[in-house]
Amino acid sequence: MSLVGSPANFKKILSSKKLALLGDAIVNFIASAALSLQKGATGIKVSGKILQSVYSLSILATLDIEGIDKGEAVEAFLAYAWLNNMFTCEDGVKVVYGSLKKGKNLDEALAGLIDKVFKEHLT
Repeated sequence: MSLVGSPANFKKILSSKKLALLGDAIVNFIASAALSLQKGATGIKVSGKILQSVYSLSILATLDIEGIDKGEAVEAFLAYAWLNNMFTCEDGVKVVYGSLKKGKNLDEALAGLIDKVFKEHLT
């Protein structure tokens, strides 16, 4: 985790309410855009249940960080990564859409985006 420093700092990032608010918009845009490319124009609000599944399916679950809301951690991570130029929303849409085209569901596709960003920038 070279860019985020210590595990305590990473926990602070994942539990940031401000980052989660921004991440909510980012996640909803990426999901809506990718699904629109697949099925035609649509807009969705990614549910907390899906976000918790994304967390469980992604590399974030392996970090064993206690005391965080898993759905908000997904949103906070993606906001942090976007703010730090680890990916663009266009890249995010491409990754998620590519996974959807391969038959993955939305939570698997979003988890794949998190894993890609994490592996490329934080390991």
